[in-house]
Amino acid sequence: MILLSSHRAKKKVGSWRNEMAFFVVGVLVVSLLSQLLTLNEFISQESKQDQANDAFIMKSNPLAMHATGEQTLQPVPNPNRTLAIIMGSLRGGEISWQTMASNVLDPSSADLAILIPEDDINAMNSSLYKRAKYKWTFKNYEDWGEAVDLINGTEWNGTGWRKLALEDYDNSASVFGGVEDYSGSGAIIFMIRWFLHNHIKENNLTEKYDHFMVTRSDHYYQCTHNISEFSVGNRNLWIPPGQDYKGRTDRHLIAGSDNVLDALDVFPTFMRSNWVRKKKRMNTEKLLSRVWEEKKMNVNYFDRVMFTTALPTDTTRWTYAEDHVPGVPGLLLKYPVEYGMVQDVCPQIKGDDGKEEDTEE
Repeated sequence: MILLSSHRAKKKVGSWRNEMAFFVVGVLVVSLLSQLLTLNEFISQESKQDQANDAFIMKSNPLAMHATGEQTLQPVPNPNRTLAIIMGSLRGGEISWQTMASNVLDPSSADLAILIPEDDINAMNSSLYKRAKYKWTFKNYEDWGEAVDLINGTEWNGTGWRKLALEDYDNSASVFGGVEDYSGSGAIIFMIRWFLHNHIKENNLTEKYDHFMVTRSDHYYQCTHNISEFSVGNRNLWIPPGQDYKGRTDRHLIAGSDNVLDALDVFPTFMRSNWVRKKKRMNTEKLLSRVWEEKKMNVNYFDRVMFTTALPTDTTRWTYAEDHVPGVPGLLLKYPVEYGMVQDVCPQIKGDDGKEEDTEE
């Protein structure tokens, strides 16, 4: 009896121990599940917060932000809305071209287009060519009258335009420069504008850009010229003062998408106009003034920050440079009046020793 009682007691103790073990395991399982649920809820809350943060960034930042790779946010750049255009042979050299890059293209966040002669074999080695987004060429005519024929054939208003020119304009009228034996380069620069007009139209660039600068390559920009800051609405045109010759300078122009094509449409307007035969002598500046007046352009002037330069090896049909640019070895000055106006606006050029150059002549 004693042995039987002892056996039954041991059996009860073993059963109690098993029940306690199951109880402890159950408690541990419940505790672990509770912790897992809490962790999952925390992760879910973090994910929602991250999404909210991303949404805030997208809303508050005008540059669209997107993840690329792990935890990396990069802005999607807006396209440039300003286009600087250089026409004609590349002159002035790298010294001048670098000032265009640092004082015009970079501050304006501008794209660059160049329209150059197809036989300008040295152009491809230039910094301008390498930087240009658009590269166009034109034929360098021996007689630019052949180029004029491309606009409307050989006749305008029932009259052969060459006969009209020869009868009404002597060969000193620079507006026909480049045609037969006419002096100057008027027909050349205005036909290049006609070529440019066509390129802008064919490439739909007035839909891609708001500001346009049409200029030449041989300007030295002594201080900042931010094209994108100019007000170009309301048919505004902007040109620098000086070298107007009783008209409007043909060396530099800032226009908007609404009027750049009209501003470049010079020779066709000239040839089909009723006043074409009333001007016995005409230079390019007077022609620009007359055409822009007819097209109701609002012409404005900005403070001149650039002057025209040349290298000793540059060729030209007009004025040869003789004076040296103070503080810039190897660079020549074409029009001292331009240089003088710039010195009233920009900080003086510093020489190699870091000192401002004496500009007194």
